[in-house]
Amino acid sequence: MKADMPWLKPVAQQWLQQRKQGRLGHALIVQGPSGVGKGRLADWIVEQLLCESGRGCGLCKGCQLLAAGHHPDRYDLAPEGQQIKVDSVRTLISQLAGTSHQGGARVAVLNQAQRLNQASANALLKTLEEPPAGVYLILVVGPGQPLLPTIVSRCQRLVVPMPTAEQIQHYLGADGVPLAQWPYWPRVLGGPMALKEAIDAGQLERLSGLLEAWRRSLAAGLLDAKLSQVDGESAATVLKLLYFELLSQCEEKSERMAWCYPVMKQVAQTQRWLDRQSGINLTAVFQQLIAEYRRHALEGE
Repeated sequence: MKADMPWLKPVAQQWLQQRKQGRLGHALIVQGPSGVGKGRLADWIVEQLLCESGRGCGLCKGCQLLAAGHHPDRYDLAPEGQQIKVDSVRTLISQLAGTSHQGGARVAVLNQAQRLNQASANALLKTLEEPPAGVYLILVVGPGQPLLPTIVSRCQRLVVPMPTAEQIQHYLGADGVPLAQWPYWPRVLGGPMALKEAIDAGQLERLSGLLEAWRRSLAAGLLDAKLSQVDGESAATVLKLLYFELLSQCEEKSERMAWCYPVMKQVAQTQRWLDRQSGINLTAVFQQLIAEYRRHALEGE
């Protein structure tokens, strides 16, 4: 396990302990917030399972094949667009019905498994119930639609936590996001890996400008011009900025919570609503939220 991601070590130790005690199941859910290294943990587990010594030695043929990116007993499945389709699951099941190429375990990693639809999840159920000998399934689950209970009940689970602020700052380095100035960035964008990607892409600078635009809007009661330029693709993240800005105000002055909470609830409901809609006039939606904030503020204070 990589030293720069210490929050993964306790989770890895949990898995090792289960294997040592003979309690390792054939299906595993790895879940947690975005950007915390769930994929890294899944890769490490694959290394343990496909290594000839069982410890990810890095020297055996299995480890060398994994390092080269073409181990014949590792299978990967990811969404096509917004869903993992049933035909892809059926193809995977057909592949797993064969025999091991290297004479050991076979491991399938389903990335963004929360994108299994009803049909693809049902297609996977029988394999989860009666997996072929030596087959392991790792379902990597991020935020979004929860897995079907019938899937969850047939899997063991490892939960990767959000790292502490100190761990995030150490991962990002001295030039990373200033969590001391606004500690909610991980809750808006995700863990250290997601934050680093946002910083490298210049996204954090743009979002910081939009956060300031929300602050100006809340103070003035009118939507800032920057927010009127937001498109549908960014709307959910921009509403998260508003939600956590309101939360920060409540944490600074606890007496605000009574009147600010209804606005926060409406922001969250609006975000969920926008996820299911298209072609919405975002300027009008954002202005309505500003008006609600000002109305509750006047009544509360």
